[in-house]
Amino acid sequence: MATGGEPINEKPRSPLCPHVIAHPVMTQVWRDVTFAHWPVPVDAVKALLPPSLDVDTYQGQAWVSLVGFEMDALRLRGFPAIPTTHRFLEFNVRTYVIGPEGPGVWFCSLDVAQWLPALVARIGFALPYDKGAVEVSHDRSRIVWTVDRAWPERAQGSLAVAVDADDVVPVVDDALATFLTSRWRLYAKTRGGRLVTAPVEHEPWPLTSARFIGADTGLASIAGFDVQGDPIVHHASAVRVRVGLPKLLPHRRARGPITVWFDEDCGVCSASVRWLLKRTDSSVTFRPNRELDDAALLSASADAIVVTAEGKSWMAIEAVAAILDRSGWAGRVAAFGLRLPVVHCLAGLVYRWVAANRARLSARLGLASGCQLPRSTS
Repeated sequence: MATGGEPINEKPRSPLCPHVIAHPVMTQVWRDVTFAHWPVPVDAVKALLPPSLDVDTYQGQAWVSLVGFEMDALRLRGFPAIPTTHRFLEFNVRTYVIGPEGPGVWFCSLDVAQWLPALVARIGFALPYDKGAVEVSHDRSRIVWTVDRAWPERAQGSLAVAVDADDVVPVVDDALATFLTSRWRLYAKTRGGRLVTAPVEHEPWPLTSARFIGADTGLASIAGFDVQGDPIVHHASAVRVRVGLPKLLPHRRARGPITVWFDEDCGVCSASVRWLLKRTDSSVTFRPNRELDDAALLSASADAIVVTAEGKSWMAIEAVAAILDRSGWAGRVAAFGLRLPVVHCLAGLVYRWVAANRARLSARLGLASGCQLPRSTS
């Protein structure tokens, strides 16, 4: 079991890693890594993902994992380690996806105890970092992780495993373990609904077996997973990690007629649709989101406007830009501006704030919904 000052032996690059990050934006070390993996329904994962990502499965089975580890030696390229945040504990809930640039990880949540890494990761990588207490204890062979999340919502979770020195077996030639742990890319979604990706590179895992003791799976439940039974558990001492520069993936323009799905119980949404009805062209149809027959889009529409066209979909700021593209030359100029990275980021923050407070804003502004909605234009 690794400790904070234990050196890591240099190892050859894993043959599974499909890329070499020549200029990493960030380097770090993951120590005392504890994995617990549960099989889950494919539809449960699909409901969480943006349209441009697919569920990655092993022999037709989707998976969700709880992962606890100590982040150490964290630094941005060209800068010294930040004294107060270069070393901390992290606990995440993740699942597995295939995106435009290949297989990767989709994080449902990442819990840390420090504000700075949480905010930097949310802004720079669009990752759903949460703030709370994260602790790990070691009692002989037992490793116990506990999480008490305080922001942005209250939640708790725990994971306990045993790494018995006499029973530990290296995990090699295990196809499922490779599928679950050898991941070289992360995907995330910005506040504006744009997909972000970044490459991740690390040494081959010194993966060993472990024995499951117990878990509070509340964090997985909040993420949308009802996990059952004992998980597959693994442990790894430490690996060096390099993370590449995150990038926004190219947006897809909506071609042909589009349908705008809106919350008919929201005064702000209804007022916006009434305003847009006077300005959009005949290629735009407006329909209340209760008529959506896609479970994933229906779930997404609870927090964001949705646009669909020819089997594709757009959400949040991307959806707004798609609508503005059909609103004359002024709308097209505004859509171009919204797609600029900095504007997109800021607009996404404003959009999410409005979406989270739309009921209160509707009441304060006296905006009507319900019986005064515009009729479906379908």
